Amino acid sequence: MVMLKIMRRRARRILWITIILIIPAFIWWGTGGLRERGIGLVASVNGKGITREVYYKEVEGLYREMRERMGDAFNQEMAKILNLEGAALNSLIKRELLLQEAKRERIRVSDQELRKEIKSYPAFQKEGKFDKETYFALLDWLGYTPQKFEEEMSKEISITKLKNLILDGIEISEKEIRDEYLKMNEEIEIEYLLIKPEKDIRTEKEEVEEYYEQQKEDYRIPEKIRVRHILVKGEEASEKIKEIKKKSKAGEDFESLAKELSQCPSKEKGGDLGFFKKGDMVEEFERVAFGLKEGQISRPVRSRFGYHIIKLEERKESYIPPLEEVKEKIKRTLKEEKRWKTAKERAQEITKEMEKEDLEILAKKFFLEVEGTGLFKRGESNLPRKIEEEAFGLKVGEVKDPLRGRDGYYIIKVIKRKGMDEERFSQEREAFTEDFIQKKKATVYNQWYQDLHQRAKIKIYPVER
Repeated sequence: MVMLKIMRRRARRILWITIILIIPAFIWWGTGGLRERGIGLVASVNGKGITREVYYKEVEGLYREMRERMGDAFNQEMAKILNLEGAALNSLIKRELLLQEAKRERIRVSDQELRKEIKSYPAFQKEGKFDKETYFALLDWLGYTPQKFEEEMSKEISITKLKNLILDGIEISEKEIRDEYLKMNEEIEIEYLLIKPEKDIRTEKEEVEEYYEQQKEDYRIPEKIRVRHILVKGEEASEKIKEIKKKSKAGEDFESLAKELSQCPSKEKGGDLGFFKKGDMVEEFERVAFGLKEGQISRPVRSRFGYHIIKLEERKESYIPPLEEVKEKIKRTLKEEKRWKTAKERAQEITKEMEKEDLEILAKKFFLEVEGTGLFKRGESNLPRKIEEEAFGLKVGEVKDPLRGRDGYYIIKVIKRKGMDEERFSQEREAFTEDFIQKKKATVYNQWYQDLHQRAKIKIYPVER
């Protein structure tokens, strides 16, 4: 009992820092070999199921971890912002994909590797050394047998070995290191003129009419429908929705059934979702909804939210509105186009004259001001990112053709460039190289995993929380 009390106190500080990095990933894993039917599953990965039980425990683990980290600052609103449910599902899918890939690569974990890994964890140590009593007590506190824990730990090690297999051999040349260090540390100073679009631009009636005739298809209003639906979630949703369908077929009022039985917030309006166009709803739902006739009630439809039956109330066909309805919008579009076109033409005129005159003289001639930045590194100026990147590609004294930014066209000229400090590079080289290698490995690994994920057959099933 004393040991368990000690472990509970230690676990509160240590468990979330060390063990929780492993526990949520596998302690609650247990797909039970269920396959494609989707019974009790939240997802399947290449035919291997992820159970709701595993998912719920993963979510609960993330909630506990965030409470431990954030204290009173963590609440339901924060959980929504962090999308912990989505993070839990993605984590489980990723782990299953990695385990499958490790198996495909025939990666094995020896007993010696397993023992070494377990002994390395601080939560299992006492005075800096692995302690069996601490190990067994903590697993008992977690409700896990050593055999099951070690089986799952072996899987984690296989994932680590898979990552090492992917990343082994990644090297960086001396030139790459110097180029990257220079990129991160070189400084430039620029002067520039900013040509802003004029505010007062007129549009003529004929321009509006001509634009409408040429672009009227752009203003087409898409087909819209208004439907009511009934949503049912949970383990028995499939059977429940069939029963509701029978009631509606027998003549019971659909609106009343929605108010009584639907699990969607729209139940308060009798299931009415209002008008919507294609692309506004999930694909499975809208494919059926748009295929209905007015007054028709659909077959049961499955989406990631659960099971639905849908009734089409009203349809509005697609049409092109008359000029009168869209002329103000066209005027705004034309004014914006003309403002930027005029600014670009003015900027190009100034750029041509820079071959003969310097920036100060041209600024006075065109009633502009020369702006300066002082020396800055990448990401440190107030210039738009695109303008800044272009500037770093210029030589001292070189002028760039007008570049469009968020507030106008920029004409930029680099007046000073400061390269890297060789002495400082020598001092920082080792730490910089290690950081650079880790970033490159992360990039390679993330791309590898994205490719693996895209090739996988992943299905997501409705989840009720």
